[in-house]
Amino acid sequence: MGIEVSSEMQPGDILGDYKETILGKIPKYWNLTKLGDHVEDLIVPMRDKPKQFRGQIPWCRIDDFNGKYLYTSKNGYFVDKDTISKMNLKVFPKGTVICSCSANLGICAIAGNPLITNQTFIGIVPKNTFDTEFLYYLMISYAKRLQSLSTGTTISYLPKDKFENFIVVKPPLNEQRKIAAILSSVDAAIEQTDAIIAQTERMKKGLMQELLAKGIRHTDFRKTAVGMIPAEWDVIKIENLVMKIKQIDPHSRPNWRFKYIDVSSISRENLSIGSYKEYLGKNAPSRARKLIKTGDIIFSTVRPYLKQVSLIPDSFDGHVCSTAFCVIRCRPDVVDSKFLFQIVIRDDFIEKVSILQTGSNYPAVTDKDILCQLIPYPPFSEQRKIADILSSVDEKIEGEREYCARLKAVKRGLMQDLLTGRVRVKVDGNV
Repeated sequence: MGIEVSSEMQPGDILGDYKETILGKIPKYWNLTKLGDHVEDLIVPMRDKPKQFRGQIPWCRIDDFNGKYLYTSKNGYFVDKDTISKMNLKVFPKGTVICSCSANLGICAIAGNPLITNQTFIGIVPKNTFDTEFLYYLMISYAKRLQSLSTGTTISYLPKDKFENFIVVKPPLNEQRKIAAILSSVDAAIEQTDAIIAQTERMKKGLMQELLAKGIRHTDFRKTAVGMIPAEWDVIKIENLVMKIKQIDPHSRPNWRFKYIDVSSISRENLSIGSYKEYLGKNAPSRARKLIKTGDIIFSTVRPYLKQVSLIPDSFDGHVCSTAFCVIRCRPDVVDSKFLFQIVIRDDFIEKVSILQTGSNYPAVTDKDILCQLIPYPPFSEQRKIADILSSVDEKIEGEREYCARLKAVKRGLMQDLLTGRVRVKVDGNV
């Protein structure tokens, strides 16, 4: 990441003394100050929403905040200058630190160009006594303090005067810039890793389309109910490839301790089991009825369009999942479970199943809706080859996600240390 802790950062007690403040110990060369004393302007947007969205100035909402810099509206909301003038809309100039002042307090971004937001944000235009990126990181680090100052029961809100009187630390400007540069280097590594993940996910989608429709080194194809497939492949219903699953009653084994997976346990990001609960049989939830084994595929029948699907790893062998899942247990030597998993997580499969859902408050499909689906069926040996190729890409994506998670943990630790002065940075003419 380009961060040399030994040369760039040192424990604060090596580089300087501390002083006690209302925010705790800070380096003696740092000051506490009111935010309002170091801003050119605190911009509070108008409550009126633009009547039309045509023009060049982006009108951004909370879902547009996904990085340090904010440039545009994902939903294509842009306002022209005449509308801005007529409605007296407040425009945030480039370099404004934008902070949420309502729900999601602590969410921040820097305006990468002039833009507009709704009234749930406030724009902080810093003077030259504050480095813009340093102030951005500082306001993120103060999320809990901001939340503690908010008022309101249904929707929390932090008014302009609270921002004006909000106490912040103020290191010397050269130290601010060095701290911001270190944190920015970690952000750059995170953004690069996110880009690799997105690129690999796009590659996998194309690879899935190719392998699950054309197979490996086929030249002869035929048209079927599931589209063009290699001539030697078959088309078959899933129910003909899997075993029937019996439900159990954990209450019959009152002292049996088991892991329980419900729909909320599934991580939609990587289609794995992200969390679970443990129960004794006598305390089992009413939906804890399906025994699962290694290699089973669990497919949520509730809101199937959310794609809460996972393969069961060894660590959950012999445990229990909710009746809200269809448990797909492959017949050995008939269908490879990893191959079938890649089939049922395809977007077109999810769409076909989702069309069949019924109910408005609790939309769901049945196990039969899933098991009656037709799928392409290659020879078993080719299934394994296809599954191995796609699984290797999944492993690469998961490796990048784990690396990104570690980077984010590093960033959190650095912010806690650097923005409080617990760890100091070496800068010319300071400390």
